[in-house]
Amino acid sequence: MTYTCDKYNMNGKKSNGELPARWRKNLYQTHGLPDNYTDSSFLEELRKNINPSNITAMEAISFAASVLTQLNIVILFVIIFVWLNNKWTAPNIIFVFSGIPTSAGYFVHTFRKPDMLGKLSKDFRTVVIFLAFGYILSPILKTLTDTVSTDTIYAMTIFMFLIHLIFSKYGSPQVTLSDSLSITSSLFGSLMLASRLASPLHAFTLLTISVQCFVLLPFIMYQLQNKVIVAIILSCTTVYLLHLISLTIACVFVGVTIFIQLVCPLWYIRWQKYKENIYGPWDEAVIMS
Repeated sequence: MTYTCDKYNMNGKKSNGELPARWRKNLYQTHGLPDNYTDSSFLEELRKNINPSNITAMEAISFAASVLTQLNIVILFVIIFVWLNNKWTAPNIIFVFSGIPTSAGYFVHTFRKPDMLGKLSKDFRTVVIFLAFGYILSPILKTLTDTVSTDTIYAMTIFMFLIHLIFSKYGSPQVTLSDSLSITSSLFGSLMLASRLASPLHAFTLLTISVQCFVLLPFIMYQLQNKVIVAIILSCTTVYLLHLISLTIACVFVGVTIFIQLVCPLWYIRWQKYKENIYGPWDEAVIMS
């Protein structure tokens, strides 16, 4: 079998002025054209922004409220550590006042579920085991990082909480991140802070608060519909408690709250018009049955 090779100009025409045959987008056909030749019909299948996901302003504000809620939880946990570290309150008071809303939220979460009694019995055993082992091991956890400087502990804690905030899913099904890294980093940061408290009871209380904030509380937050209201309530509580510690930090947090809750959603909605997804004949072929 022999092939003939004709000469072509830059427009894909033969050098003698004759037009080639109709070009088709088939690799198995010999068109008598160069490999890099494309006909003017190549871009006829070009499509832009197929099935765009138009996010409304309320949806963007609701997702921003989820981010702000998670940030508030982290800051409130740090505030509890400051109160315990400065001995502004007793650990048993923190334990009781944190256990009451946690228990109420749990019963609301499991109410009207099938086999509720069986779930209550199983979860009660889990809580008893956690409290028993946590209280027994708290003296070991208290002395776990005695050889590490306090500055290093605080730096590691900030880094762990940043990882927690970055890799958290914030209750969105579109986010493909894993919760395991977020939860593990938050618990590790809590362990670092607990090792700097005055007594094993303080450390046990802070670790219990950590499990409530970073493991149990997200399951309830995911089911709440009015995320904006929850974020506002938590933000007001956080600002008030930060004001008792530092007025400067409270003012900075107010600015961060406004930026996350209002500025970022408005930017996101405004920048949607610049988003452009291009689909064309170079995309992966789809076999239609």
